Amino acid sequence: MSAKAATLEGRIRQHWDQLSSHEQRLADVLLAAPGQLAMNTATELAHSAGVSKATTTRFFRHLGYENYEAARRQAREMQSSGSPLYLQPAPSASPLASIMQQHLEKEIANLVNSYRTLDSEQLQQAVIAISQARRVVVMGWRHSQTIAHLIYRDLIHIHSDVRLLPRPGDSLAEHMAALTAEDVVICVGLRRRMPALEAAMNALAERNVPMLYIADVLSGKPARHAQWVIRCHTDSSLIFDSTAALSGVCNLLCSLVARQMGKASNDHLAQIEALHQSLDELE
Repeated sequence: MSAKAATLEGRIRQHWDQLSSHEQRLADVLLAAPGQLAMNTATELAHSAGVSKATTTRFFRHLGYENYEAARRQAREMQSSGSPLYLQPAPSASPLASIMQQHLEKEIANLVNSYRTLDSEQLQQAVIAISQARRVVVMGWRHSQTIAHLIYRDLIHIHSDVRLLPRPGDSLAEHMAALTAEDVVICVGLRRRMPALEAAMNALAERNVPMLYIADVLSGKPARHAQWVIRCHTDSSLIFDSTAALSGVCNLLCSLVARQMGKASNDHLAQIEALHQSLDELE
């Protein structure tokens, strides 16, 4: 069986024609929200699909699982990895106002918990290092690059040499070869990290390049390579991970760097604003 077919949804598609009508009804429920498997008991899952517990047991054996718990463990692993498919809640009849309120409360909790766990000493050390760095590189892949780009857009206003990686058409080596202990790399690694992140951080560590690592609370193996680590809460009441705390903490980080740089930061920003006006770039 291929790696793809080994997932719950892959197994369902592979065995669909061999499933009974009741088992197909259960399959439809799981395909709509596979994360239910991680949260519900076999009895609860059977009830939500309108089938018997015996049907549920047969269903998972037909898919090649040893038992229900084996399938449930796999679903929990997929949730922990950050798969949006497994984080998607089951269809709900809750009114929109209730969903909005739950989402707001979760976003607020993420902000509060992330700020409460910030290590002020580590944050200050990172801020000083970034403000004094010859060059600052911000690095991230996939949705992590969205956060990396936020940091880049702020720092470019106050620091004379800021780069965003990876860049289309370029290799990492072409940019990393020039980095030294005089530089700082800010690495963003949210869950479902690409292996390229740890490979890059390992290479940077071998070159003694200081790194700040910004991640979710399950920061993973790349954290061991960084001098400073910031962990943000990203859990959500809906399908996609929350970025509210990440945005807030990154805003704080960049603002503190500007504050630390003082006149140098203001002078650089003033030059940018003067050029904006002479080039008539902004409204």
